[in-house]
Amino acid sequence: MAELSQLTSDNLDKQGFCDLGEAGKSRYARPLRFTPAVATILVVMGLILQSPIVIGSMALIGLSGVLFPRGMLIDVVYNLGIRHIFNSPRLPPTPTPRRFSYGISTVWLAGSAASFHFGLPLLGILFGVPVAIGGTVLATTLWCLGSWLYRPVGALVAEFEGTRKAGK
Repeated sequence: MAELSQLTSDNLDKQGFCDLGEAGKSRYARPLRFTPAVATILVVMGLILQSPIVIGSMALIGLSGVLFPRGMLIDVVYNLGIRHIFNSPRLPPTPTPRRFSYGISTVWLAGSAASFHFGLPLLGILFGVPVAIGGTVLATTLWCLGSWLYRPVGALVAEFEGTRKAGK
């Protein structure tokens, strides 16, 4: 088993994969790059084609990752088929910080798809390119901007919920 760098371990922790332990993170570090790599390739194809169908489909795939921790479409394809080719482990469920990131990507991709649909290609690209950049960074470094944003947003939500419950 390859030794995991501290940076990679920290990046996986920030995505919510803390429970895997060092051995588990080392085992999953490569397979966890599959989903963002495939998604990024498909998003880039959609941007090049300026296709609301392709980008809209990617938004729906992202939404599946938000709603179903074990059921994001790309993860399912990996778990049912691709992993067997490479003799790799089944992907673990997607933790909340990474699902939050999928939610951000879903909104931006929906904006991109709508922009392309309504004949606003520059706006479509402005919405879609950040998702492609984020996916590339995630696939190559396992650092996830959305998971990083989850921490302060989650803390604000928890504080709001605590204040709201105390005020009842």
